[in-house]
Amino acid sequence: MPATPSEITFKESDFKERLSYDELEPGDYEGTLTDVKDAEAKTGNVGWRFIFDVQGLPVSSTVWLKGGGVWKVREVFNALGMPIEPGTEVTTLDPNILIGRMCVVTIVKEASKTATNDDGTPRIYTNVSRHTPFVAEPVMDLST
Repeated sequence: MPATPSEITFKESDFKERLSYDELEPGDYEGTLTDVKDAEAKTGNVGWRFIFDVQGLPVSSTVWLKGGGVWKVREVFNALGMPIEPGTEVTTLDPNILIGRMCVVTIVKEASKTATNDDGTPRIYTNVSRHTPFVAEPVMDLST
C-alpha cells in the first residue's frame, strides 16, 4: 500500500545543517529539553522519555517512576533547575514544566543487546547517560 500524502509545514530550523548521530562523539554537551513523552517498559513499569536537543539532534533519556530507577527522576529534575532535596515529600511531578530548560547531558554510545545491523554486528545507539546542572564559573579573587 502506498504512503498517504500529507501536508507538511517546514520551520526555519529544518533547513539548518545538522550533525549525524555518527558524528556526535561521547562526552558532555549542552542540552535543551524539547519534549517529554510517556513511556512504558515491557514489564509494565511507566516512566517519562525526556528528549533533548543536542547540537540539532534529538537524544533521549528514559526514567522510570517505580522501582530502583526512581533516583534518575531526581537527577533529571535537579539538573534542569528543579531540585528535589532529601526529605522532600513530593506527591505529583509535572515534567512538562521543564521543557525549554537546559542542562549538561553526558552522551554515550551503546551497543544494542537485541538489534543488529545487516552484517550481524550490534546496532549502536546514541543515548544520554547522565544529566547535570550547569555550574557557574567560580569568582576569581583579583586582589592578590
